[in-house]
Amino acid sequence: MEATAPAEALLLVTASVVPGSDVVGLDQRLADTVVHLPGPVAALVGRSDIPDDIVSRAAELAGRQGMAGAAADPVMYFARLWFRPSPDLPADHVAVAIACRRVWETHLLGAELSGMIDLVCLPAPDADAWLRGAMGCTSLARTADAPPGLIPENDV
Repeated sequence: MEATAPAEALLLVTASVVPGSDVVGLDQRLADTVVHLPGPVAALVGRSDIPDDIVSRAAELAGRQGMAGAAADPVMYFARLWFRPSPDLPADHVAVAIACRRVWETHLLGAELSGMIDLVCLPAPDADAWLRGAMGCTSLARTADAPPGLIPENDV
């Protein structure tokens, strides 16, 4: 039986982290944790800075609304996953985003685990816009124990 060709998913991930958390290390942990998804999976995760004016405005609004995360630092990640589609992880971007969020919440969420106190994971609504945003990433992490052959060589 022939193996199914790898599928790809582009995700936008925003997290709230405890101030002073290691956000560079968190991108590597996000990339490494995808191995807990069903089937062979590999990821590249890049961190992007959120403009200061947006950060301060979001904190102001959150504080006015009494949100507990008002003192947290927001971080944005661009995640690109390659995986073999299966009934447990279909080639559907929404299903992949939900599965990733669940895995990341299970393995990373918590101030004591990673400093991450909140997480939102959405499929990219537009591949071109996602790629333009990902070009501004200030760090890049690759799944350390990625199954061979999932990440195309020209995408590394």
